[in-house]
Amino acid sequence: MKTLTKVITMSSCLCFSGLALSETIEWTSGQLGGGWYSMSSGLANIIKKENPEFNIKVVPGGGTANPTKVNRGRSQLGWGLDTFTFQAYTGTVLFDGKKHEDLRTIGMSFSDVYTHFIRAKDAKYNTIEDVLSGEDVKIGVIQRGSSGEQAFRWILEANNTDYDTLRDKQGFKINHGSFSELSSQYKDGQVDYVFGNLGLPGSVVIEMNQSRPVGFVDFSIEQLSKLYSNYGFLDARIPSGTYSNVSQDATTIKMSTTLMVSSKVSDETVYQITKSICEDQSSLSTIHNSMSVFDCKTAMTSAPAPIHPGAIKYYSEQGYM
Repeated sequence: MKTLTKVITMSSCLCFSGLALSETIEWTSGQLGGGWYSMSSGLANIIKKENPEFNIKVVPGGGTANPTKVNRGRSQLGWGLDTFTFQAYTGTVLFDGKKHEDLRTIGMSFSDVYTHFIRAKDAKYNTIEDVLSGEDVKIGVIQRGSSGEQAFRWILEANNTDYDTLRDKQGFKINHGSFSELSSQYKDGQVDYVFGNLGLPGSVVIEMNQSRPVGFVDFSIEQLSKLYSNYGFLDARIPSGTYSNVSQDATTIKMSTTLMVSSKVSDETVYQITKSICEDQSSLSTIHNSMSVFDCKTAMTSAPAPIHPGAIKYYSEQGYM
């Protein structure tokens, strides 16, 4: 049995003089009801199966808040998105002047996160331009601090508007909440639109669709061009058939999920986490279908922040680096 010791310091070399395992690992994920939360829970079970001495606690989080939580050591692990992880480590754009120097990564592209701009089939407006110029729109936006909410703010900025204008001049009703809360509001007719980021397929969207048929707000070529040139968002498609009743591809934007880790977590702990994930890679798609894109052989490619030495050791042993 492995000896359990508290982590005091982290060695930057790739050789380990002894076994150093964290007693408790907090994993900051996404909102309750979202894909990140279920992905964290599933991976935690895989890791604990091989390392029963790990106590992994999954907590709610968000794409823009998670880098800071991990950098400060409040959470040892956290989901991030490539764009925000890079901005945080370099102290640019959203994190202007605040370099997150203790931010490290274990791997990239655990799933692609797609922006879901959902509309009820009977909703009045179909395009972003029409929605944002409309009146008396009832919309649910994922809660503040999440990547989805920041993406929504940048869409507003790209269209020369903001929350106050929509509420005060156009009569918008804008609710913020978790996906679980927004799903209930959508099904009850309290909102006609829901905006947030999810992997494919989003279980909460499937649930919403069973009670009230969903459609998607279109991202025009002009919108995609502005969002790429101003903020680096890549265009993507939610294929037809991903959700029943949706017979056409939905044009949208996406980001890639990154697993972040604090530099203060021991090399051996990160080595064991990386090993557990990579050696049970075939099970990831059973946790969430969107994770089928992950491949340990390329997990360190184009990392948005430095790869943790513990992960480097495992990838090197396997000949991936």
